[in-house]
Amino acid sequence: MLAEFCFREKLVNCNHGAWGAVPRRVMKEQQRLNEQREQDPEAFYRYVIDDIFDDTIRTVATFVGAKPENLLLLESATVAMNTVLKSITPKLSPGDKFLTDSHNFPAVRETLQYICNEESGLETITLEPPFPIESEDQIIKLFTDALDADKSIKVVVIDHITSCSGIKFPLERLIPECHKRGRLIIIDGAHAPGQLHLNLERLGADYYIGNLHKWLFTPRGTALLFTQPKHQSTLQPLVISYYQRSPKLRDRFTLMVTRDYNPIMCARFAIKFLNDIGGLDAIIEYNSTLLNWAADMLAEAWGTRVFPLPPTMRAPMMRLVQLPPSDKLKLDTYEDVRQFNKKIFDTATLHVFIASLHGCLWVRISSQVYNSKEDYYYVRDVIRQMLLE
Repeated sequence: MLAEFCFREKLVNCNHGAWGAVPRRVMKEQQRLNEQREQDPEAFYRYVIDDIFDDTIRTVATFVGAKPENLLLLESATVAMNTVLKSITPKLSPGDKFLTDSHNFPAVRETLQYICNEESGLETITLEPPFPIESEDQIIKLFTDALDADKSIKVVVIDHITSCSGIKFPLERLIPECHKRGRLIIIDGAHAPGQLHLNLERLGADYYIGNLHKWLFTPRGTALLFTQPKHQSTLQPLVISYYQRSPKLRDRFTLMVTRDYNPIMCARFAIKFLNDIGGLDAIIEYNSTLLNWAADMLAEAWGTRVFPLPPTMRAPMMRLVQLPPSDKLKLDTYEDVRQFNKKIFDTATLHVFIASLHGCLWVRISSQVYNSKEDYYYVRDVIRQMLLE
């Protein structure tokens, strides 16, 4: 399976969740689209792209359990999150609040901080999930208690799978609790498409955002935004363009002509690749089995532990393992951690991600179809050697 991808020789990538990887077959289709466009750019944008784009939306919508008319395809989860937050902010009043948690993605945190300022009068409440998390009930209670205690909370922003810690939040239970209390809920599902089975219509979030390049094999610059029909009239793009006054959601957000839509339109080929190699069930089974083995093996080898989570809250393809203690390793700042990640790569041509959570250092590992047990034995030995230096 490794030959399906373009990784350079000797690279060991155990951090797939960061940037994803595009299979050769999908890259070939992207190049074909590029050539088709450049053979006659005007005809491509005027007469061809609409049908291809609509077919792509239908394909992605089927994959994630959404009606095509409720789905947008955008550049990234960050663009989608900014779109939603900046569209709903005018409907809020000074003193209204957002509710989120400390495991959210830094870009989301920064966007909330930008929106919640003295001028707007909006605020953000950040919850700290317990450590260790022992049950889904703890998370449900954490959020519902906060909502019940503060009626000024109007919007909940929560991950489906957290980037830093691989926690899968119990959205099937949490979303109805938010709606029962009259709150909007925005889901940051950046890591979900291709890692989880999704049915966005049934899930019922007001807005659901997800990247397609992380786990669904699409070229980078591809994300989805699901919006309930009742919110679509007020959802506005970050950039105003030709079809801004269209009542049709898709028109307002697409065909800003000089943008390169080919990565997005390759999503249908990425889904075909996923199905051709066995389908999502087989991929989840392979990756989760490999990841569970790898996490346990590393924890035993290093004499540490796997990040403690209930089985129902574990992401199937991402896991944290605590680093062994080392008197020589001082990672007190973000820059320290970044430099240590770079040192691992420079020394061993290995990608993992080091994170600091709850006073401990953890290595985040991912599993994807090109990974094998040998990759994680390599992680074990490289980290152990570096901590002994």
